[in-house]
Amino acid sequence: MTDQNNKRRREQGGRLEDRLTSLHDDLLIFILSFLSIKQRVALSAVCARFRLLQPSIPRLDAFRLEVRFPSDGVDVHKDLTIPRALIRQFHVVFHFVADLLVPHENQLVGALVDTGVQNLTLEASGNGFLYLSDSENCCIFNIKSLRSLILNRSFRVSKYSDRRPLSPLGCAFLTILEMKFSVVSDDFLCNLLSSCPFLETLHLFRCYLLQHGMDKISFHSASIKRLILFQIHMLPSIFTIDVRAPQLELLIMDVVTTIRIEAPKVRNASLLLSLKSPADPLDALMNLFGASFPSRTATLLLNSRKIPNNLLAATNGIDSVNSVFKLDFNLKDQSSTTIFTELLKKCNDCNTKFDIHVNPTHMESNTEVAKDDQHLLHGSTGLEKINLQMKMSKRRFEGLLSNQKKMEKFKDTGLEMLRRRTNKEQFMDILASQESLFKVSSDIDNCFEMKI
Repeated sequence: MTDQNNKRRREQGGRLEDRLTSLHDDLLIFILSFLSIKQRVALSAVCARFRLLQPSIPRLDAFRLEVRFPSDGVDVHKDLTIPRALIRQFHVVFHFVADLLVPHENQLVGALVDTGVQNLTLEASGNGFLYLSDSENCCIFNIKSLRSLILNRSFRVSKYSDRRPLSPLGCAFLTILEMKFSVVSDDFLCNLLSSCPFLETLHLFRCYLLQHGMDKISFHSASIKRLILFQIHMLPSIFTIDVRAPQLELLIMDVVTTIRIEAPKVRNASLLLSLKSPADPLDALMNLFGASFPSRTATLLLNSRKIPNNLLAATNGIDSVNSVFKLDFNLKDQSSTTIFTELLKKCNDCNTKFDIHVNPTHMESNTEVAKDDQHLLHGSTGLEKINLQMKMSKRRFEGLLSNQKKMEKFKDTGLEMLRRRTNKEQFMDILASQESLFKVSSDIDNCFEMKI
């Protein structure tokens, strides 16, 4: 009797399943639309019919969501409505949201998990910082589908210091992380680098970096190719940045007191200097190699290919009292490397210490700083010319350009710098080649370019 009952139940169960799968495709898709993306994917694993309908799940290439803090006290919940679809690129903008409450962040993270988002951008406006929780259940960094994440303005990811030991982040396949105008702690960065073995790009642009009992920050990664640490504010002040990245192709960082870098793929270097100059740009150029550089005026660029100009081109708002110099060096050339090393020693009022291992050179600061440009530029026989870009305010640029006498003197100064670096025969060969050694930049506003 029991066997007959079990057989009858199996037959009834089979008929119920047949009724559902025998529905028209449009009706079945409509029913499935009430489920989350995650539930639909799970359901497709147990039924071939559902699996065939999986491609019919709505898909969006990109979606933008605006979240505003309501003035009438209405819950922000209504602004977190997200379509039930697979979304590759998701851009969320928070307008005047002082804090993202845990229930709202739970709701947002849950919805983002369901969409299978790969490229996520979170942007905040208004005063103060928008805190992101470190809870394992609702953390943005635990969305497993993430491939790139951009946090633009006023985000704070610093609560990781309250929890020991740190749990690995869930976004193990993250390849790009960009944080702008945000606050981040050193232990979070350490956790990020250990949790994301495929991370290739890390940008920290004008961020506050919180330290906890250490005077250095380390970036050790076997996967990172592009690392940008531009205009970072350390709290408390940091003295050492340590970078070990065998795949590194681009590094942009502020010159701090102590620098340790191992990047075997790097072959080129640049030094970006923003200096208060005399009223005459020509005087600034003549004094460039003879003076030390105050703290927070120098930026170091290392590159495996062509030296990028984007940083200098972006300095559109420089003050009228500042001149921005960018010098490009070929680290395969001994003369060029020597000048780069001596200039780097002069940063932070001649207090900068560094140990840089790049291919094919090793540069360190265990020798005395050159006291003047005579020692710095004289006596080399290298032919590798250093590219110098000098950007200034529009008023100074136009004034210099209209003064033919100063322009000629400007060019003669560059030739004199080049003459000191070469012997007579090499210098004459350079002049005979009719190579352009001085020109107005064609792609950077208010900028001269010369080879010295």
